[in-house]
Amino acid sequence: MGSDNGNWCLIESDPGVFTELIQNMGAKDVQVEELYSLDSDTLHALAPVHGLIFLFKWQGASSSEPPAGPTTESEHVYFAQQIIQNACATQAILSVLLNRSDDIELGETLNNFRSFSVDLPPDMRGLALTNCDQIREVHNSFVRPEAFLSDDKRPATKDDDVFHFISYVPVGGRLYELDGLKNGPVDHGETSDWLNDVGEVIQKRMSEYSQSEIRFNLLAVIGDRRKILTQKITTMDADISKLLKRLEVLRLDDHADSHDEVSRVESQIGMLNSERAGLEHMVEIENDKFAKYRTDNALRKHNFIPMVYQLLRGMAMKGSLEPATEQAKELGKKRARQPRQE
Repeated sequence: MGSDNGNWCLIESDPGVFTELIQNMGAKDVQVEELYSLDSDTLHALAPVHGLIFLFKWQGASSSEPPAGPTTESEHVYFAQQIIQNACATQAILSVLLNRSDDIELGETLNNFRSFSVDLPPDMRGLALTNCDQIREVHNSFVRPEAFLSDDKRPATKDDDVFHFISYVPVGGRLYELDGLKNGPVDHGETSDWLNDVGEVIQKRMSEYSQSEIRFNLLAVIGDRRKILTQKITTMDADISKLLKRLEVLRLDDHADSHDEVSRVESQIGMLNSERAGLEHMVEIENDKFAKYRTDNALRKHNFIPMVYQLLRGMAMKGSLEPATEQAKELGKKRARQPRQE
């Protein structure tokens, strides 16, 4: 899974982390949404969907690894090989963003990186990513403070659980799987509606694992829902405004047909106002979600270790640390003796 850590930290597979990471790299109007279903209706409801990121337990380059189609070379696909182990989450995100540059405003950092690396071979693109200070700094801003640091850099063994990120993205009317551990992109064939086809591809991959393996995570890189919903509200306001002007004219007309038309227009306005209220509620939900992302990410980054140290030190000075420790041990033993409820 890459040569070493290369000063890249591990980051959590979380939509809030990935959304802020994308924003901090400079891309605009993009967010990441966690998926709990692969059905076409669920995916289409999130449109525009720029790509999917799939997290799974890596089983190594052995016969037990789920088979995939042959890798291919395509000048239309931006593919980079993975050089550094801990960079695979950011690399999966970039595999989506850099292949959807016609639809996503990448910002200065990512545009410059893409322009610099696009003519390089896949291994050199991976090396360029590893050495890109701006992207690495954003990635490492999500490092969790550790109470103890270890110089032990032992490689993962077969007994360790190692997880890996890959991407699925449509390019040029074809569906590609982008896995930095492979030599090139995996071409899953022509697609007229990739959201209808990608579910079957991922389900097939998941089915190759044992039935006891349930540790999968699927995230969608989508357009900013707040902006999309706000645009719908703006369009709806314009429609309501036109209907209100039409209603005003009809009410000045005494013809019988006009009275029937008044009822129809009033009904249309009522339905649009109801839909508008629903859209406003969805915007509020998205705003609350982003506020929670900011809070959760701030807590992830904050170092609570000095506070905990001072708390324990204060308890020790007051003589309450040892009794509290013994009480906690007894509670732990008591819980261990309690039968588990099925």
